[in-house]
Amino acid sequence: MHDGRHENLEQALDADARALAPEVTPPPPTAAPNWRAVIGAMSFPLFFVVMFALCYVSAFHSPQPHHVPIAVVGDSAQASAVVDALSPQLGDRFDLTVSTDLAGTVDRIESRDLVGAIELGPTMTAHIASAEGQSLVQAVEGVARPLAEAQGVPLAVTDHAPLSAGDSTGTGLFYFLVVCTILGYLTITVVSQAAPTMRVRHQLATLGVMSVVGTIVAFLVSSVFVGTYGASALGIAALLAIAVAYAFTVGVVTILLNKLIGRAAIFVVMSVMIFLNFPSAGGAISAHLLPGFWAWLNNFWIGAGAIDAMRAVVYFDGAGVGGGLLVVGAWLVLGGALLALVSRRKAPADG
Repeated sequence: MHDGRHENLEQALDADARALAPEVTPPPPTAAPNWRAVIGAMSFPLFFVVMFALCYVSAFHSPQPHHVPIAVVGDSAQASAVVDALSPQLGDRFDLTVSTDLAGTVDRIESRDLVGAIELGPTMTAHIASAEGQSLVQAVEGVARPLAEAQGVPLAVTDHAPLSAGDSTGTGLFYFLVVCTILGYLTITVVSQAAPTMRVRHQLATLGVMSVVGTIVAFLVSSVFVGTYGASALGIAALLAIAVAYAFTVGVVTILLNKLIGRAAIFVVMSVMIFLNFPSAGGAISAHLLPGFWAWLNNFWIGAGAIDAMRAVVYFDGAGVGGGLLVVGAWLVLGGALLALVSRRKAPADG
């Protein structure tokens, strides 16, 4: 009797355990991959590889000076003779002019009308502005040094817009620009994935907040390594304002392209903001040394305008900032106007 009760108890416990245990179903047989979808998806990495190699290599593979403006300063007759002798040798790589006013020439360097100057005398002096880029410094010295050797005089170098100690290569602002570009682009990309039905005004509000917060965070993190570029408090405030406006504009253009093109917009956005934007910006290599197409693009592309304005407020007390701000502002106004037009036309369908 005791054994029977024990056996019944074990059976009851086994039944309860089976009832509580989750039902286990055998895994379905492994389905064959959708190779058409996989092959289609591979178009994106192939696009990235081709465009990266095409744009970056074509822009940076062989930097050469193109119409770099340099003044030769000294006695009118002597300076003219030097210019006449050098111009045929240098061709269109440099635009040499004669100056008899050293102070005025230095003012033109500091106002960014000239890249540099060569002052003739018992000691020849190359006047430069390294904040315009180390490649331009090397270009100016590349003209001055052989000239000094030919005349048998020593060469001195005077830097009228030196780089900060934390950014000795002059690329800090360029990397800051890259981060701000990614900030504007990724904010809208993520929002489009997380909330695909979000209204444009809410996307713009999110973009505005992220542009401010992300730019400040990017500057604080980068300042651990490069410092504040030796800029004043006003210069830093102006730099951050330009960066916020730039990041916001990148996001506005991204929203516009998403509206116009849909899922394929990623290819166009990357082309506009990465593959065309960074090589033409003049941040890694000065626009004066870029090949013709990229130097031409530098005149009106958004990244070129932003980094030119950033350089102006950080290193040149705002000299020449207007041109860069005009470029960024034009992109913002045009992009915003087109976005408003497209959104208005699509509003009935969205509603």
